[in-house]
This record gives sequence, C-alpha cells and structure tokens, in this order.
Amino acid sequence: MTGPLTEEERYRFDLQGFFVRRNALTDAELNEARRAVDVLNFPPPGPELGTQRFRDYVHTAPVFVNLIDHPAVIDVLRELCGPHVRLDHHYGITMAPGTSGLWIHGGATPFDPSQYYLVANNEIHSGLVSVAWNLVDAPSGMGGFTCIPGSHKASFPLPQSIDYGHDVVTDIPLNAGDVLFFTEALTHGTSTWRGNEERRLLFYKYSPGNSAWGYETTGGVPESLFPKLTERQRRLCQPPRVYNHQPVEG
Repeated sequence: MTGPLTEEERYRFDLQGFFVRRNALTDAELNEARRAVDVLNFPPPGPELGTQRFRDYVHTAPVFVNLIDHPAVIDVLRELCGPHVRLDHHYGITMAPGTSGLWIHGGATPFDPSQYYLVANNEIHSGLVSVAWNLVDAPSGMGGFTCIPGSHKASFPLPQSIDYGHDVVTDIPLNAGDVLFFTEALTHGTSTWRGNEERRLLFYKYSPGNSAWGYETTGGVPESLFPKLTERQRRLCQPPRVYNHQPVEG
C-alpha cells in the first residue's frame, strides 16, 4: 500500500501509537534487500545489544537508498513529521534465535521533547517516527517488536513492575515485506526472538526538519552519497535547520 494515511491508519496511529502497512515491499524489493544485507557480511549477532545492530549501510546498495522515501512511507512521514521532515538516523537489526533485544522503554510520561506525540488543530505532531522494514516473518508469539498500545498518551510513568510477559505488553505480528510505523513516544522494546532464522529488519527514523534525536551520534548518510540522491532524498537527508529548511514535496 502506498499514499497518504487512510482514515483507519490515522485512527490506529492515534489510538495505539503504531500501525502496519502489509506487503509494502514487492517480492523483488524484499529479495534485493535480503541480498544486500547478506553482502554486508557482518559477524553473527550475539546476545549483547551492540552485536545485534549494524549502521552506515544506506550507501551500500540502491535498495537501501530507495527506502529513504519509498512510496509506502513518504506521504505518511510528511503528515506525521510535517512538510520539513528529515531522516534523523538509521540502523539495521539482526538477532539470533533465543536472544533478547532492547528492554522495554519509552512512553509519553515523562515528557521527552525529542520524541513527543501530540494532536493539535486536528493534526498529528510526532517528534520521532520509526519506520521498520521487516525482512523475515515474525508471526504472533515469535518475539521481536513489542509494545504497550496507547502508551504514547500515558499520563503516568511506566511502573517498574511492568515488563515482558505482562498482560499490557503485546507482540505485534509482522510478515516479511511489511513496514511498521510507530511514534518513539510509544513504550516499546524487543522481546526474545524465537524464530528459526535470524531476525532482520531495517530502521529508518524521521524527525521534523528543525529537530534532531541522533544525528550527531549516528550520522545520517555520508556526504559522498548526496550526488547520487534525488532532490527529495537530499532534502530528507539534510541536517536539522530552523525555518529555512525546504519542504519535502510529495
């Protein structure tokens, strides 16, 4: 599915803090992305979080570049982050069967100005939107992306008694080729991966044009890639600016 948010998607995002577009990648795109990750030839992932993430991959294959403003995401991002939306940072995840990922974290309270969620004048405003491209199947009960639906509007901090396994924490089933959108204000994490193959997905995270969450620490795309980008992709990959940042056209 491509194009702007549907009425149902907008309702789901506001209600739950996330939604999924099924089969966002064609079979050809999915296979190309899988092959491109294989070519990266990273060491096998271990139980430590640092071994499960890989960075600075966008410039290595055309399929990774195309995901920056893929038709399944660009119109959604312009609505959720505004017309000056920018790619803040990106990384990939690979997890071996039986390993766990990032602990459950985030939530609307305490307020974080770098990853907020609010609605004003009938418009959604999100400080950091995560787009996760799923490269392997993750059916219900398999682990992977986990969240507390609706927690992006919680009025109280996450109690220490709530962790994986609690009845308010939900695994979100995803198929290879699906794309998941969620606001980073949502309480979320990665539960133990129970698949028979490595879990693989690609994260692209976007902010409003005058905002930054991880730009200084994770970089964005290398300057050497800019001549190969389209005009829209170059605008998406600009560093944060105030007021004079050109809008990203549809």
